[in-house]
Amino acid sequence: MIAGRPDRFAIEAEPQEESDGWVLGQFRFWLCGQPVGDWDDFTDLRGCVRWLRDFATVPRDRYEPVLAAAPAEEVFRCLYDPVMGAGSSSTPFEDAFARFHISHIGMSSFEQFDILLLYDAHGGERCLWRRAGTAKIEECRLWRNEMEMVAKEFCDLFEREVSAK
Repeated sequence: MIAGRPDRFAIEAEPQEESDGWVLGQFRFWLCGQPVGDWDDFTDLRGCVRWLRDFATVPRDRYEPVLAAAPAEEVFRCLYDPVMGAGSSSTPFEDAFARFHISHIGMSSFEQFDILLLYDAHGGERCLWRRAGTAKIEECRLWRNEMEMVAKEFCDLFEREVSAK
């Protein structure tokens, strides 16, 4: 099942096994045509849906003027390294993990990826990601609330398809 447009932003999952209320399967994002997530991993898809519903419905202030147009490397240096890096230090951006980090949405499927989401002054979305432990940062620019709308669409699709079985 897939919601959204893979050439822009999409969420894809493939349920493989259901047992005792668990739905295990593959999960990934598509960001500007690139698959992001470990498709060989089996994750708790209901858990992913819970994170996605929260993501889609609980607004977070992801706008920081100084970071909105900053180079991707600078954004990671300011938002990722102080929060998740070895010897973590503080960041001048309040509640940086809850505001900008979204890797937890995919649970174990995103263990190999570092994913940040920021907004520009008009609410446009700037998603930055890299494979964990690498220096190459990818970037995908999206419309205002595009990720949130696709997340809601995916959650609704998942509930319809899983409930129909």
